[in-house]
Amino acid sequence: MRLRQIEVFYAIMTTGSLRRAAELLHVSQPAASKVLRYAEQSLGFALFERAGGRLVPTREARIMLPHVNAIFEKLSDLKRLTDNLRYARDGHSISIGCVPSLGLSLVPRVVQRYRTAHPGMELTIDAMHGSEIVSRILNHDLDLGIVFGDYTRDGLTALHIADIPLLVIDAEGGEGPVNVAEIDPARYIGLSENDPTARLLDMALDEAGIPATPPVRVRTHFMAAELVRLGGGCAIVDALTALHHPGLPRPRPLSPPLSVTCTVLFRADHALSHISQSILALLRNELAIDLAALAE
Repeated sequence: MRLRQIEVFYAIMTTGSLRRAAELLHVSQPAASKVLRYAEQSLGFALFERAGGRLVPTREARIMLPHVNAIFEKLSDLKRLTDNLRYARDGHSISIGCVPSLGLSLVPRVVQRYRTAHPGMELTIDAMHGSEIVSRILNHDLDLGIVFGDYTRDGLTALHIADIPLLVIDAEGGEGPVNVAEIDPARYIGLSENDPTARLLDMALDEAGIPATPPVRVRTHFMAAELVRLGGGCAIVDALTALHHPGLPRPRPLSPPLSVTCTVLFRADHALSHISQSILALLRNELAIDLAALAE
């Protein structure tokens, strides 16, 4: 099938109508019908049957649809890539992706400091999970990614920035360090199993004999902290979330201590731009300030 035939097929499957498909593609209905007819002739089987004035997909069409969806996902990726190459890679802009915990604490301060020193610069900041950050960097959709954990991949460079302590937050807690074995499993708010911090904590909890299947799991450290603030239980979160989330009980360190790495990611085949290097320096500086505040 040619690309135009695939477009017509996809539009009909999406809209359920030849007329609406033609409108979506900005062509006449006879033109769309002609392309569909040629597509079926080239394939040697029908894609749609007419029933009561409607086009009903055949079994073959339904089998083809997931593969056609994949083609259009690739086309969407290609469009983002060409848009990036056309507009936003001239040395005067930068696009950053960060995990939500950093997007609610550290990264806004870094961005504001950079904008104050370099007015007129264009910055795009997105908060998302680590796996999406990796995908978008490899797709030329992000310049830098700031994540927790180790996301070593072919085609990526990973710079270790700092080790961020993990802290216990619990409104019913006392003072001093907390051993993992002391955590009440019935009140423990866990993190999504895809989170690198969760994998580390699940191993520690398993060694302590605490079930690694908490009654509640959430996708972000921020949400875990908010549940603790509302009296929903206890949680173990990164120190930056514990430091900057308002209204939390005083965090307590773990004993033995656990930490998660803060890592900056970028494409291995791209040297860091001057802008990226400046952002990186500010990131290190702001992290040092936060870690010093925790030590007080």
